[in-house]
Amino acid sequence: MQSKTVGVVIPIYNVQDYLKECLDSVINQTYKNLQVVLVNDGSTDENSLNIAKEYTLKDERFILFDKKNGGHSSAKNVGIEYFNKEYELKNITNDIKENFLIEFGIEGNNEIYKVYKSSKFFKNENELLNFKTPDIDYIIFLDSDDYWELNCIEECVPRMEGANVVWFDFQPEIESNFKKQFKTEMEVLDCKNEEIISTKDWLEICEKKKYLFWFAWQGMIEFKSLLRSKLKFIDKIIHEDHHFGICLFSSIEKIYIYPQKKYHYRVRKNSVSHQNKFHIDKTSYLYDLFQEFRDDIYEFKNYQLAMNWAFTLSHMVDFLSLNNYEKVEKVFLSQVLSKALRVLFLTKDPYNLIEILKIYKNYFLKYQISKEEFIRNSLEYQIGYLILKNNIFNVNEVIKRYNSQVKKNQNYIREFSIQFLENKHDFDVQKIKKHLSYRLGKFLCKIVLFWRKK
Repeated sequence: MQSKTVGVVIPIYNVQDYLKECLDSVINQTYKNLQVVLVNDGSTDENSLNIAKEYTLKDERFILFDKKNGGHSSAKNVGIEYFNKEYELKNITNDIKENFLIEFGIEGNNEIYKVYKSSKFFKNENELLNFKTPDIDYIIFLDSDDYWELNCIEECVPRMEGANVVWFDFQPEIESNFKKQFKTEMEVLDCKNEEIISTKDWLEICEKKKYLFWFAWQGMIEFKSLLRSKLKFIDKIIHEDHHFGICLFSSIEKIYIYPQKKYHYRVRKNSVSHQNKFHIDKTSYLYDLFQEFRDDIYEFKNYQLAMNWAFTLSHMVDFLSLNNYEKVEKVFLSQVLSKALRVLFLTKDPYNLIEILKIYKNYFLKYQISKEEFIRNSLEYQIGYLILKNNIFNVNEVIKRYNSQVKKNQNYIREFSIQFLENKHDFDVQKIKKHLSYRLGKFLCKIVLFWRKK
């Protein structure tokens, strides 16, 4: 089974404290027929790029792309594009020296600065001049602050026979005092048996649990199936795995459920997904957007989430409708539509996300949308959430901000809400109203209104 070649894609951004553990778990895999793409996405810490170079130098299976910062999705897309032979590598280094990193450039690509490959890979200059992208059978993604069990690949490869994807479980590695334990996706969906299921079976599982599926790094993918789907990750968003996972699983036939925890997923305070305070410098793809909000971290994060769901909505609708996956739409789209409604409550909209909602207005009419997102964006919830998060304590300031949001988009809010706010049996709403944020905010609103009357 070692004849099957597995392509590994590892995006890297400011992970110097975790990168060696990640790469050691790759080098020490019991399955050896790997081709590994490291993508340094403009790291600004001291050692991430140096560590990546160190491992590329000592293992000839590695190739390292050093690129301008473009976000997690863009880095993973580099791996897909490389294995799909979309890059023409041009030699910068013509002489082979022992224990040396050979450098390549990519003509016509201003995003990728350099590509590095160990001189150990090349036996002579002819091989260097005629270097070709390797062919792979399967592709798998690994985040650079996470790591694999050492038999992860060896266990996945034989299970790919007769399947388009092997989907495994993961072990959350949670930093102390960060957040409570949570269930993995397989635990939520109650996937306990090792078996091959169809796309129809997968849809029924997600529909039964009303679960918004996601998938990126928790499994191995048949590469020709990925290419056939013409699927890539959406640039600039932070939860790209919902769109990718739903569209990928929609476009394949057989899924191998492997409910073993082969992946260690690190949940840490300073990761891209979980950080609350951070500095964004001019090298970041987010710099221009961050400047729009003048260092208001709450509004910036709020806009990122709105952008995430607006872009996910547009890409998912286009993919599913183009491929006639109407059943998939019915299972997942109402949840995405509901989350995209946060666009209506933004203080400003530099990317004009409201236009995306207008384009897909018919889908809001087509599917029953939960009132959950309206409650999450209510004045009560915003006040309670901000106070609990220690972002702001001035209730009058929150009310002023909220009123400006509602006034700015009041016509759109009325237009989008009138079709589905009549549903009185919305269990999601009752669940959200029990949140401490909502209850605290509602209590404070009553106090403010009482004192204003006096």
